Amino acid sequence: MNKRFKIFSLLAVLLSLGIAGCIKDNAIGDSYLLQSMLELKVGETYQLTFGYDAGYPQRNGFFGHEYNSSGDLQQQSTVYDESRVMWKSSDTSVATVSASGLVTAVAEGRCNILAYYSNGYDVCAVRVIRGNTPSGGEEPAIGGFTDYGAVNSLFSVSSGKQVRFSRGNLQYQSSTDTWRFAEQQYLCVGTDNANISSSYSGWIDLFGWGTSGWNSGATEYMPYATSTANGDYCPGGDASNDLTGANDSADWGRYNAVAAGGNEVGKWRTLTDAEWNYLLGGGSVRQGKCGKAVIDGLYNGIVLLPDNWVLPSSLSFTPGISSDFTANAYSAAQWSAMEDAGAVFIPAAGFRDGTTVSNVGTHGYYWSTTHINGTYAYDLYFFSSYANAADLGTRAAGRSVRLVIDK
Repeated sequence: MNKRFKIFSLLAVLLSLGIAGCIKDNAIGDSYLLQSMLELKVGETYQLTFGYDAGYPQRNGFFGHEYNSSGDLQQQSTVYDESRVMWKSSDTSVATVSASGLVTAVAEGRCNILAYYSNGYDVCAVRVIRGNTPSGGEEPAIGGFTDYGAVNSLFSVSSGKQVRFSRGNLQYQSSTDTWRFAEQQYLCVGTDNANISSSYSGWIDLFGWGTSGWNSGATEYMPYATSTANGDYCPGGDASNDLTGANDSADWGRYNAVAAGGNEVGKWRTLTDAEWNYLLGGGSVRQGKCGKAVIDGLYNGIVLLPDNWVLPSSLSFTPGISSDFTANAYSAAQWSAMEDAGAVFIPAAGFRDGTTVSNVGTHGYYWSTTHINGTYAYDLYFFSSYANAADLGTRAAGRSVRLVIDK
């Protein structure tokens, strides 16, 4: 098939799809895009390739290109000043384009991406679809919860590893030795943690580091421990141990069965500090998928979007964990829509020092399984205008636990 026949065939396809593509005349000196049309799923990106005909001899009736006898492109010119290319999207609500030609699919629809160079321009027609299975083979970002209390949506915590979050923060009742998840993602026990004791019939959700109830040889290992001595919270009796490997039973999710959480020992786990960092933007797939928020004007925290996120219509999301909580303000109904799309909320649940509870609703402290030294272990720490996924948390301080389950 010769090149000219291919061009007319492509035009026929574009017209049949109702897409306004660009067919190049390939006159010497014309600018051109190597892509005439794209189909992307919402959230996907694609790097457009721009070239410039710069004096290749005429071959097979076309300037600037070489084709074999079958009409296939063998060679092309790339001699152009990249900094002079100007990119524009005809509809940024459908797809955006960066200064370097990186297209990002925003919402279902059609638009054109234009590349201007010197006195010429070229167009790539873009169609954005939602699709049932996002690129890369991941499961689609859907909301709701599994029958074992995990969100359905998936979150990358390292390259090649994804997890599902529990439906709420971990809670414990001493009088019945029962573990459960908070009934809503944004709920926490709050100041009632001051009632912590071995016989307390209420619920607590602020725990010293490694207090799963496993008798590892640490001085303090029960979830109702209130000692303020950091050296008491060393699983295995060694300050250099993490809550992993031989000491993973000190991890609340590994050692305990969680009611309405599958009720199986070893089903859940706590994130490492490296995983918290990756989740909050340390990995490329996680860029732009975290932000501060307030729900119903009452509950401050961090919103985590799943890897394959699709924003519900009529809602907005502003990423940035260093911003104020008011960067994203949702009513209860709006948050329900976000949750239905797979979003996770990490509430600012405060901390406990002995039996004194502070900063409920304004600060969040979430344990990792990673130690630092005899005084500190890593935790996620955030408040208005600040967040640090590798904070130095004193072992004795009562902090929140949000469990995950590996995909």
